[in-house]
Amino acid sequence: MVGTGALAGCVGQRGETTEEGTDGQEPTEQSTEQPTEETDSVGFQKLWENDLEDANPSSSDDVQLAADEETAYLGTESELTALSLADGTEQWALSLDTPLDGMAIDDDGLFTLQTETVQAIDPDTGESRWTTTAANSESGSRVVTTDEHIAAGRNGGALVFGKASGQQTARLTGNYEDPVRAWNGQFVVAEESGVTAYDPDGTVQWTIEDVWLSWLTPVAGSTVVGSARIGSSSGTFVGIDLETGSQRWTTDVSTDIPYPTTAATDDTVFVYSGDDYADTFYALDVETGDTRWTVSGADFAPFPPVVLESAVVVDLDEGVQARDPRTGAQIASSDEFRSFIAATGSGRTMVMYGRNAVAYRL
Repeated sequence: MVGTGALAGCVGQRGETTEEGTDGQEPTEQSTEQPTEETDSVGFQKLWENDLEDANPSSSDDVQLAADEETAYLGTESELTALSLADGTEQWALSLDTPLDGMAIDDDGLFTLQTETVQAIDPDTGESRWTTTAANSESGSRVVTTDEHIAAGRNGGALVFGKASGQQTARLTGNYEDPVRAWNGQFVVAEESGVTAYDPDGTVQWTIEDVWLSWLTPVAGSTVVGSARIGSSSGTFVGIDLETGSQRWTTDVSTDIPYPTTAATDDTVFVYSGDDYADTFYALDVETGDTRWTVSGADFAPFPPVVLESAVVVDLDEGVQARDPRTGAQIASSDEFRSFIAATGSGRTMVMYGRNAVAYRL
């Protein structure tokens, strides 16, 4: 149900693709533009536009976005707003006393992390179901869910809560890049000396020693991919088999990737650094670690890759591009989206966020 999820290296010319390896509150007044219209973009159709009062955040760090099949949820330092994916009408808006640090949506609700507060929100009404204090003064940004629990990733670990009650069930150790992911009722954490899978009560299921990873991608199938911030001129991607609790493969790349944005489909992970260390977007086969395709010559990416129904949308120096997840073939492109710093999506609809919120259908 969720809209979106990042890697790097140096191959080819700017924009070149290569293939390798294997095959709430009362609603505020708003202006919405509902009729579908063609844009100058190739393959993108504009659906609607909403001039939100709280729009135009200063950077992507100030924005948290998520989407399900019917609604886009846009969170800033002061407000969380739900917009209809169909026509952009505001469903509800919730004022925030503290900045929104993390957010996740699933079939059971909307879950947020705000400084030291974790909250469960009814996605249809914006009403709080429960609020609990995350007894940890460290900052964090990751919220992930299983069928019955959520985990809020904090610097130095993750706190686990029951979905129905909000009662804390465990505190998991970890390193200081808050890398925690959820799979099959468990939480997988990259720690200082390895990777560990925990039950929601903190019981260890397995540990892989001597694999120091500073970040993890979303889970693809039964695989999670990570890498270490090693501060050198080269880096390594590591694939972790979550069913067996073993290291599945490693893939060396030419550039260290310290601060990536990530996304995933069932069989491919996408990693993009987009900083001074690297400028290559990677698509990796999760079974083998082979590079399916890359796009190089990119600049800093304002928003992470957005996985839609049949494409992954990436923001490159030359504009926004939609590409086939497996082959990298370009499906659509646009240079009109430069004012947007965040994006989410579901199905074939992508919502861009910056000075306002605009939806496009691919």
